[in-house]
Amino acid sequence: MTRDRGRRNLIAALATVLWLGYMVFGLALLNQIAPTVNGAGPDGAAAFVGLVGGVVTVGLIMWAASE
Repeated sequence: MTRDRGRRNLIAALATVLWLGYMVFGLALLNQIAPTVNGAGPDGAAAFVGLVGGVVTVGLIMWAASE
């Protein structure tokens, strides 16, 4: 892993922007392409991917903030 704190901050910032982009635009796009009908649809799996991505992003932020 990298020891350069500036590079770690850049990696964490990029991961955060990508995750937020997925959560805002990706989920909205998925809802337009394959909407939920009568409770059946891909929204559960997409939300799970968003949750896991958020956990990974927070881990990267914590890694970037560590000494």
